[in-house]
Parts: sequence; C-alpha cells; structure tokens
Amino acid sequence: MGEVFQIFHIIFTARLEENKNAVNLNDVRSEGSFLYRAGRDPGGSVFVFFLDNPGRGHAEEIIGIPAGTSVAALTDTLAAHDLLRSRLAFQIAARTLGAAKKLHAGLYRIAPGLSNSEMIRRLTGSEYALILRATFPEGITIYRAASIAKEKLGLDSGIFMRFATDTAFIHSMGIPKSAHSAEGYLFPDTYEFLLSANPKGLVTRMIKQWKKIVFDSIYEKSNEERSLQEIVTLASIVEAEAKLPAERDTIASVYLNRLKIGMPLDADPTVQYGLRLTRPITHTDLEVPNSYNTYKNAGLPPGPICNPGAASVRAVLHPAKTNYLYFVARRDGSGGHYFSRTMAEQERMIRLSNANEANAP
Repeated sequence: MGEVFQIFHIIFTARLEENKNAVNLNDVRSEGSFLYRAGRDPGGSVFVFFLDNPGRGHAEEIIGIPAGTSVAALTDTLAAHDLLRSRLAFQIAARTLGAAKKLHAGLYRIAPGLSNSEMIRRLTGSEYALILRATFPEGITIYRAASIAKEKLGLDSGIFMRFATDTAFIHSMGIPKSAHSAEGYLFPDTYEFLLSANPKGLVTRMIKQWKKIVFDSIYEKSNEERSLQEIVTLASIVEAEAKLPAERDTIASVYLNRLKIGMPLDADPTVQYGLRLTRPITHTDLEVPNSYNTYKNAGLPPGPICNPGAASVRAVLHPAKTNYLYFVARRDGSGGHYFSRTMAEQERMIRLSNANEANAP
C-alpha cells in the first residue's frame, strides 16, 4: 500500500501545483492506477525513467531555469520546447529523483530525445550549464556597465543601477563615504558565472575585485596622503584621456601640476560625463554649468567619471616628473598627444594638430 500511496501523492501534488484552485480526484485515480500498473510491469519504470523523449538528433535547446523554479514550472518549460513525451511521466521521474531540491537557476544545454532520467541529471548538475561571461572594459561608466550586464548576462539594467547607486550598500562594501555611487569602484575585468548571475551579485563581485586589486594591492601600499576618492577620481580622468598606455603617467602629471597651482583641469571627459554626452564636446557645451565642468570649476569634479583600470591608478600614484601643464591630441592616427609647458607652446601644438587632421588621408 505504501507504493500506491506514494504514486497517488506525487500525482496529487503535481496536479495541485498545476491548478491551485481544485484537483480532479477522478483524474488522479485514473493516472495513479495507470502508473501503478506501469510500475508493476517490468517496462513501467522504462517508460517513466528511461524511454527516449521525442526529437532525437535535433539541435540542442537552451533551457532557462529561474530561481525558485518548481518541478511543475520546469515541466511546462520543457513541454513548450517539445522535449517531453509525457508531462506526467517526467514529473513522476523528477519527484522520485528529488529534482526539486537540486534545481539551480541558470541556462542549460538540453538535447532533444533524452530520457527523463538523463534530462534530470543534466538539469540538476553543472556539466551542461552554460558559462555566462561578460567583459567590462577599462574606462566604462556605470551606465555602460549596466548595459553590458543586460546584453551579455541578461540582467535587469535598472536593478543593476539601483545597487550601483545605493549608498548604504556600496559604503558597506568599503567604498569611501564621500562616494555617491559605485562609479570608479567597479573593477573593469571579465567576469564568469557558472549557473546564474544577478545584478546585486555582479555589483558585489566588481567592487570586491576593485578592493582586492586597487585598494589592497595598490593604494594601501602607496602611503599616499590624498584620499582614495581623490585618487580614483583623477585616475578616472586619466583613463578617459589616455589612448596610449605609455602616456598615462604623463597625462597624470599634467593634471597634478595643474592642481598644485590651482589651475582648472580643463578636462573634456568631465564635461562629457556631466552632460551624459557620447559625442565630442563643443564650445557651447563648455558654457553649460554643471558640477563636473572642470573648465568652470576649479579642482577635481565631485567624483569619478568612469571606472579606471589598475594602470591609471598607478599612473596617478606614480606620475611622470614633468613641468607640463597642457596637452592636445596629435590627430595623426597614433592616438597620442602633444605636451606643452606654456600656453605659447600649446598654441603651436594645436596648430600642428590641426595640420595633421587636415593632411590625414
């Protein structure tokens, strides 16, 4: 009698999940009787566990399992992909094998034609789980990071931004109290997730990576007197300006020299960030007042304008020793800059830069 009760209990539970309001006991009796007879038959277990489902030889399907998925919901998903011969047989197999406690959110590769037992094995392990991977380049803003999280990991960009701008959350992660968002503190790198990713988890991993590489390994060992927020803010400007890695420490020296004498930074990327522009700035943009306009405001902007890599942080902590106060893009296709000590030199370099652009093929 225990075996009969177990079968009827599994079917009743399955039907109750499918229909929250009522369960037809006659259907339960009919299905239970069939499966009990099948189970008594030597071939019954073959039908439930080992008989191939339809579609063998067809291309693999990608099956997504959200967090908290039930066996009934999983059955619906598999049936929608035409991967099941019998919904009920799959549910019996899944419940008998304890699949409900083994399901993990993620994406899985499932080949049509598998038996129920093999399909359950693949869906409750990691062998056939897809590795989710996203690369966040140096110099991206939190807005672009949110877009990449959506494009590459399927995450909700709005929720990503919510955590990236939640000051209580980011401060609890070790970001300076003066920071108003995670801008500057999401370490640019490639991140992999075996089974699933979520916005909070991604922001957390990026901040932890920043803390490990930038704070613990670089800033803490530098004996730097300037605050972490100041270093990261200036590093973000260097990151946005430097197209050639070899120029990072020289560009850092220009801005540090300007800060020493109280000279405005005149950094185009800060204006772009303040106005949320993706195009080059114009003279009109320079006149628009905002807290990130370093043409109008002396000193550093309120915070970082992007997420710099470790090299830009090192450049600020260990700048080149120069007397430069100016630089301008060469515009010769090299990505480099001309550096100057005086305004007269800078004006000559600007003319040379314009000539390069005019003579470009």
